[in-house]
Amino acid sequence: MISQRRGFIILIAILILIGAVTRLIPLSSQERMINSVSEDGYLMMTIARNMALGYGMSIADGTIPTNGTQPLNTAIWAVGYWLVDGDKINGIIFVILLQFIMASLAAVILWQGSKRLLHNSSNAGKIAALAAATWYASPILVGHTMNGLETALYSMCLVAIAMLFSFSKQDWSMWRWLGFGILLGITFWVRNDAVLIIFAACITHLLLGSFEFNALKRRFIQVMLMGTASVVVALPWLINNVVNFGHIMPISGQSESLTAVFAENLPYIPTFLVEYLFVFLPIPHSLDTQTWVKIACAIFMVLVLVWMLVRKLHLEERRLTVLISIFTICLVTFYGLFFGATYFIDRYMFPTTPFFALLWASIVVYIWQRLPAQKITAPIIVLIFITIIAGLHVRSYLFTKQTSIYHQYLGGYSLHIHLAKWITDNVPEDVWVGSWQSGTTGYFHDRTINLDGKTNPESLAARQQNKLPEYMLNKDIQYFVDWLNWHKMTVWVERPVVKQNYEFIVQDKQKNLLVMRRKFDN
Repeated sequence: MISQRRGFIILIAILILIGAVTRLIPLSSQERMINSVSEDGYLMMTIARNMALGYGMSIADGTIPTNGTQPLNTAIWAVGYWLVDGDKINGIIFVILLQFIMASLAAVILWQGSKRLLHNSSNAGKIAALAAATWYASPILVGHTMNGLETALYSMCLVAIAMLFSFSKQDWSMWRWLGFGILLGITFWVRNDAVLIIFAACITHLLLGSFEFNALKRRFIQVMLMGTASVVVALPWLINNVVNFGHIMPISGQSESLTAVFAENLPYIPTFLVEYLFVFLPIPHSLDTQTWVKIACAIFMVLVLVWMLVRKLHLEERRLTVLISIFTICLVTFYGLFFGATYFIDRYMFPTTPFFALLWASIVVYIWQRLPAQKITAPIIVLIFITIIAGLHVRSYLFTKQTSIYHQYLGGYSLHIHLAKWITDNVPEDVWVGSWQSGTTGYFHDRTINLDGKTNPESLAARQQNKLPEYMLNKDIQYFVDWLNWHKMTVWVERPVVKQNYEFIVQDKQKNLLVMRRKFDN
């Protein structure tokens, strides 16, 4: 009979193995590797490659400057492209390997930080290991750390920041608070919505502690130092945005806000948060769209938040709980009320997942210790647990392996690979192509011009002036390639300027492929 301790170690080892294999499996074939990167991941990688080639932050074969990216992660990707001399395939390999390292480090930091955080609990080691290993192996979460974007690095930074903040003390020297502020500023360069964790850290530090005048005054000074340091570190990027692009918000955010409707994302957030709280159990799609499910999930998450805030906790646990609670509320408020792009809500909420995994693991271990006939029930539960996680991963692997190439892309991340393939097969490299969502197509065909304004300030201005077709003509775009089965296309192709100057050459509903070619007078 395997002892409980040895059984637990085997469980953690299996979870770590699952997490590592699923992150590295894209390297098993070029097709899987290319498909593992998201549309926005290819946008970031295109900019990074242009930086490595000496074109600066730019798109469209280095001809259009952009700030539609997260700067620090893009710079890191640029180092990889510089090392491989701009080779596109080897660049993808570099990104996959670096994301694997970042996600692994995030799990290690979560493990060690949680273990120290829960030092007063006799089960601290088990809770910390289970939280980190499950987060690392979760079939719901793995893809977010392997999408070609900053998500893996952001997770690593947030876990480190949150754990460090939990152990911070009011008697820290001003130099320590200054250093912590600098770390917050660096995290802002990883992803701009880190301004929300900066805000949460400042408010949490002010709230927790004595409200005696001198103590409150000391905390206020520390908060001002911490906040000011983070702003100073972030300032160069903000100045670049204003001076070169006319707005403090990057053009990617401006583009998304063009079609944003107040509170349109809010109904979708509770189901994602509940999924993340249960770490590895997805809510079936047939249910998560039901209004009653959304309401139930919202009520459940509010109850969880209240329970977390009122329960008895040690100081370090209280600091982490309040910090992440405020951060989560800020994420829900900003992305739920004021931002568009509903299809990215799961990624926007992803930063909460390491801390939800810690809460989940604490509850599981608590229940585990109280199971009747534990020697019999515990192995059965572990087997079910492993089977579900492994089964979901295997299903995902078999789905992408056995389905058609088009449905593979729909089931994976790169929803535009079929567009890029058509372009590379049919369009010369020196011909300009336009596409609304140009991340994947722009990566594999350098002379691709972004038309939704997410990375292109010129097309963003044209969209704002309702002159995007005229912009296409001015840029000598000879091909327009995009989805056919997309609601925007119905309106777009009927625009008079588009109809007069472009002709259909491909309308393939099965492949969801629309190609228009510019007309030229003989």
